Amino acid sequence: MLPNFIGIGAPKAGTTWIFQCLREHPQVYVAPVKETKFFDEDTIEGRMGEYEAHFAGANGETAVGEISTRYLSSVRAPDRIRQWVPDARLFVSLRNPVDQVYSHYWHLRRQNFHQGPAAKLPDSFEDALRAYEDALVHPALYSAHLRRWLARFDGSRILVLFYDDICHDPLAVRARLYAFLGVDPDHEPVALNRRGSEERRGMSPRSPTLGRAHTVLYREGNRLLYTPLKRLAGPWVAEGVKNTLRLRHVMERLFLQDGYPAMDPRTRHALERRFSPEVDALMELTGQDLTHWKGPRG
Repeated sequence: MLPNFIGIGAPKAGTTWIFQCLREHPQVYVAPVKETKFFDEDTIEGRMGEYEAHFAGANGETAVGEISTRYLSSVRAPDRIRQWVPDARLFVSLRNPVDQVYSHYWHLRRQNFHQGPAAKLPDSFEDALRAYEDALVHPALYSAHLRRWLARFDGSRILVLFYDDICHDPLAVRARLYAFLGVDPDHEPVALNRRGSEERRGMSPRSPTLGRAHTVLYREGNRLLYTPLKRLAGPWVAEGVKNTLRLRHVMERLFLQDGYPAMDPRTRHALERRFSPEVDALMELTGQDLTHWKGPRG
C-alpha cells in the first residue's frame, strides 16, 4: 500500500519528536524507517514495491505515512509525490533558519558531512558554511521550497508547523497534527511528556577527540552492521534492530553532551541579515508573525 500522509521536513526542526508522537497513536501507522528519502533518490523507476514495503506493517490504521526531511528542499520529490500519492496530506515543521542551520551543522559534523573517511572536518562552523553551503543553507530557504510544493498541491493539503510551538506548546501542536491527519486529536502519546525534551535537545561532542571518535564509530557501524543488514533484511528490520540495541543512544551518552557551544555573535548577526528577506517572504506566504526570527534589530 501507499501512504496517505508524508512529513516533508525540515531537518532539525522537531521531526523526531513528531515521529514519536505519530508512532504512538493507535490510529496511525508511520514507516519504521524515519528518512526513507525514497522520492528524492536518483531513480525510483520500477521500485515502487520497495517503497510500499515500508508500509507492509499497516493494519487498518486511518493514517499511514512516513517522514523524510530531505523532501522539503528536493526538486524531485514534489512531482514524484504528486504523481504517485496525489491525495496525500503533507506536513512540514519549520525552525528559525539561523538555529536550524547551526543545529544541522552539528548533526552533519557528527556524520563527517557524509564524506569519506579521509575527509577533513571543517575547523569551525564558519568554515563549514563556506565549504558546505548547499548542505547547510539551502534547506533553510523555506519560502522557495514551500512555493514549489504549493505549485503542485492545494494549500489545504499542506500543514505548516513551527518548532517554536513544539517547544512552548507541544500539546496544541500534537492535537493540530492529529486532527489534520483525521485521527483522534485527544490521544496523548508518551512522547509528549517523557521524550519531548529529549528528542528536541541538541548535542555536541564532549571534546574534539571524542567528536572524532564518535564520527569514526558512527561511520564504521553503518558500514559494517547497519548497511549490510539493511541490504539483507530490509531497512525496516535494520532500523528495528538499531532501535532495540539503542546503539545511537549509548554512543551519544559516551561521546556527546547536551547543547551546543554558543555561536559567534558576529556569525549569528551575519546569518540573520542573510535570512531576513527569506523570513519576510515566509511571513507573507504563511501569514505567521516571525519577526523574532530576524534578531534584535528585526
